[in-house]
Amino acid sequence: MLDYFNRVSIFDHSTVALLLILGANWAFTLIHILQEWKGEEAPLWRVFGAVVGVRVPNWLGFLVFTVVLTAFLWLLGLVAIAGWLGGGAGALGAVIGARVVDSVRSHWGLYALGYRPNPGLSSTILYSIEAIFILVTFWTGLSSDPVAALIGFGVGALPFIGALPLLRLGRVVPSWRREPWARWTPLPDWARE
Repeated sequence: MLDYFNRVSIFDHSTVALLLILGANWAFTLIHILQEWKGEEAPLWRVFGAVVGVRVPNWLGFLVFTVVLTAFLWLLGLVAIAGWLGGGAGALGAVIGARVVDSVRSHWGLYALGYRPNPGLSSTILYSIEAIFILVTFWTGLSSDPVAALIGFGVGALPFIGALPLLRLGRVVPSWRREPWARWTPLPDWARE
């Protein structure tokens, strides 16, 4: 792990730096996911569902948006930062892509369009700081294979680009179908249940 970390970052075989960076990555993910789960008025899956007019069952929303997403992001951090399963430019790009696109598409974009509340919005600052930090401190690893880094960015971004379109597919289930949330209005009552 330390040899990989030395090759891809500005740190020289530093176990402390490796553990701090990986720990911060995992902590930022946990803080963000917990904010999305607890939400001011509803969890993120209900907010997203309201945007597209789908009432996502809580058990399914919790499983996908909390459990699976946390596991995916923690694994991605382990691969990119610690070099588990090989790591490399693609994995580093994927972390940056996940952080940037989650912030821009899932949070800042929806907030700007008038969909408020937006659970997790306040912790996107942590994601922004981390994306910049990784870009700067892991530039050696990213620039070692720019094509893989760009592909990785796309792979990391994909779950966040695809979330709303995939949720729209839930409209085929009659009991899930609802009237979509009108921008600049309060969150529908059905999304708070």
